[in-house]
Amino acid sequence: MKRRQFLSIAIGTPVVLFLGTKLGAMLRRYPLHELSAQLQHLPLHQLSSTGSWNVSEIFQHCAQSIRFSRLGYPEHRSALFRSTVGATALAAFSCAGKMHHPLDEPLPGAPALAAAVPVDVALAELVMEVEQFIDWQGALAPHFAYGRLSKAQYYNAHWLHLQNHLQEVVLS
Repeated sequence: MKRRQFLSIAIGTPVVLFLGTKLGAMLRRYPLHELSAQLQHLPLHQLSSTGSWNVSEIFQHCAQSIRFSRLGYPEHRSALFRSTVGATALAAFSCAGKMHHPLDEPLPGAPALAAAVPVDVALAELVMEVEQFIDWQGALAPHFAYGRLSKAQYYNAHWLHLQNHLQEVVLS
């Protein structure tokens, strides 16, 4: 193989893979409004958590994340992180249809979660935040790890985030 061919392949392959991931991420849409309806029909008295947070804390955390997308996150990763690792991670999550992150890691600078909050109160807060986000017409705040996102990108990020956390919520 000639040097020029090798360099073209070596440089071109990652670029094509990255652009393919970005395109795949842009084409996928996640039904946040349907997830909101499903949340409202959960049998609250039968839910338990398989993780280190209880069900209420999981709902509170997800509500915080959605609220901060409208009102601003308390702390942010570096601009370099958001524009490289963060943006790439979100594109890969969106393209794959799954998010993976530490499920007991609080949002940087967020108020502490209260374990004693009743599950129905935490769920009502989460549903309210989802509905407010769906209806939101104002500017959206930059995500603490992914940077500036469009509303469609935030839809995807919120849906994927909720689905990831709901993996720990089971019927007991």
